Amino acid sequence: MATEPIEIPEDFFDFDGERPEEWPDNPDVRRAVEWMRCYIGEAEWKRRRLAAVRRVYDLIVNGAEPGTTGRFFDERDSFGYQLFLAEAYIDHVWNYDPVFGSRVVPVFAAIGRNLDLLLTVVGIGERMTRMVGAERAQPNGPLFELLVAAAYLRAGGRVRFVPEQRGGPRTHDMDVELGGHDYAVECKRMEVSEFGDMERSRARALWGPSSAFLASILRSTFAEVEFLVPLADVPDDYLTRKTQAWHLDPSRSFQWADEQGRGRIGSLDLRPLQKELENDFILNGSARLSELLTGRYKRHQSMISSLRIKFGDNPRYIDECDYATILEWTPLAPASISGRARDVIRKVADGLGQLPLDRPGIIHVGFEAVEGDEVEALRHQRIVASMADFDPGETPLEYVYTHFLAPESPPDQSWAYDETTDFRSIRAAGRPPLVEPFLVLEPSAAQRRGGHWQK
Repeated sequence: MATEPIEIPEDFFDFDGERPEEWPDNPDVRRAVEWMRCYIGEAEWKRRRLAAVRRVYDLIVNGAEPGTTGRFFDERDSFGYQLFLAEAYIDHVWNYDPVFGSRVVPVFAAIGRNLDLLLTVVGIGERMTRMVGAERAQPNGPLFELLVAAAYLRAGGRVRFVPEQRGGPRTHDMDVELGGHDYAVECKRMEVSEFGDMERSRARALWGPSSAFLASILRSTFAEVEFLVPLADVPDDYLTRKTQAWHLDPSRSFQWADEQGRGRIGSLDLRPLQKELENDFILNGSARLSELLTGRYKRHQSMISSLRIKFGDNPRYIDECDYATILEWTPLAPASISGRARDVIRKVADGLGQLPLDRPGIIHVGFEAVEGDEVEALRHQRIVASMADFDPGETPLEYVYTHFLAPESPPDQSWAYDETTDFRSIRAAGRPPLVEPFLVLEPSAAQRRGGHWQK
């Protein structure tokens, strides 16, 4: 059934009054936002911002259309949504999403912090025009290039973006002069694995019948499952049978351990959430909501939730809740961990083909390390092994830098960020060009190699 489009008032993005102390300004984010908006234009930005906010509230109020992804952003304008979130963080926080915002705001803050340096880069105007326009659907790559360029600039280098040759041969991203050397630098950004997406879809399908049944009888439930086999090999009725077994005696939790997995199902206590709602609104889908429902916060924990709520004045916030189910699921099968722990070798091989033969080359690969500590530990092992044996052929590739970027949204913060970098000598003729290779964290952050799972 068709739904009425969400009406957004003209003053929806305007804040009236003084800025509250609990909502401080962020000058670095503001500089990046204002700079990027200049490449779009005021009228065009207002149109794209309105489209972004309408999609968010339409999904909240009316739900996703059948056959759609249900994502809060239009995949054709991913950059517009990221800029919208960064702007919301500083100017209209009632629209800010801390979960996705934790991936966006730290990057914008780093760009704003280094903006004076970035403005010296030859060709940056053309690169920005492409990102906000033709490449708006996939901005993570261009944003990663800005972060890498800023790292070389901080080290005292000079950077020039290499113009794209339409219809011509593929080229590297930037030329860098540093320490008396000329480098050709290529940047590659990896996205979350398709294997992980498939297992998330499979988990929703496995939990779907149980979620529907529990909703029909309004029994608030908390389930924790560790899958010991790949989710594709889990029987369709696996969680349904566990839920039915618990339903025979819901006065106590039901625990199990078998070949497919281990876990427990029990009643979910809504009282901590309801007590909090007596005096405050809670953002739907936030880490704070999960903490109130489950009693603790786990970084990067896979979760499926279903709630019956009453909206606050802003439908992104909960005023009342009288029913909820939570499924926390963790894939522990070696094949699942392996499928998510993609190596960077393909990205490096692809980047190698874009490097020239007449000067030293460097490749940077970045990705969000949010698949779990076991996955990232295995990924790091694979990187060490594959780079030790990597043969660049005739290309004078000197170093490969791998950037583990780990955003998160703790219940007591608008965002948090962890970052570690590994660099491997391939055919090095000298010292590493970047000895402090952090891209997002501030210079005062402690430098360390390896993965963020290492304590």
